[in-house]
Amino acid sequence: MSRLGGAILRFDSLPSTNDLARELAAQGAPEGTAVLAREQTRGRGRQGRGWVSPRGEGLYLSVILRPPLAPSQATILTLAAAIGVAETLALDYQIAADIKWPNDIQARGKKICGILIETSIEKSQLDYAVLGIGVNLGQREFPGELQGVATSLAIESGQTVTPDEFAAPLLRRLEACYRIALGQPSEIIARWQALSSYANGCAVRVENGASVVEGVTRGLSIVGALIVEMASGERREIVAGEIRLRKT
Repeated sequence: MSRLGGAILRFDSLPSTNDLARELAAQGAPEGTAVLAREQTRGRGRQGRGWVSPRGEGLYLSVILRPPLAPSQATILTLAAAIGVAETLALDYQIAADIKWPNDIQARGKKICGILIETSIEKSQLDYAVLGIGVNLGQREFPGELQGVATSLAIESGQTVTPDEFAAPLLRRLEACYRIALGQPSEIIARWQALSSYANGCAVRVENGASVVEGVTRGLSIVGALIVEMASGERREIVAGEIRLRKT
């Protein structure tokens, strides 16, 4: 497996680092190739939501992965990436990071990072996956719809950190977590649950189309699905949906 970030392609501005990384992956770019931009004009998160990406204010990074996994196992990649980000914030910048399933990193209950995995499937195997990570670094304030729900490294720690400075330790941790995810996925599940205050005992409402499930979180399954225990005692494994978590 190639070192993640062994080749980093840097751009002043891109519509989306994930879009370019997907194009490169489809053209055969090797695993570990990373795309880094100072600005995204059409950055996005899960379910097509926009990701505000002002110039020089955040880390906008996408990395090409070629894991030997079935599509049903891809969730472990998101969990591994979340651990890498949370540990970088905690260990390098002394920010008490929390993980909210499946892909949000929070500080004091506000979102500081989002993760987006996009995959290409061929013959029931992952041909490649693109790991997109957006971390708020330098913002001192946010536009109206994000006020009160978003934060940044600068707000939380008072430190001024460039995207490259943050990317260096992050890529090292991502590679370590990625290797563990491929060899010992149960360890990733355990580490994720240890880092998330939302993993157990939180009220949850999951909306997926017309389906709604309400209950209390009971950790993760062996493939990374969120386990929800309903009032009847029945437990459901949630793999997708619009999820709202509230600490009890």
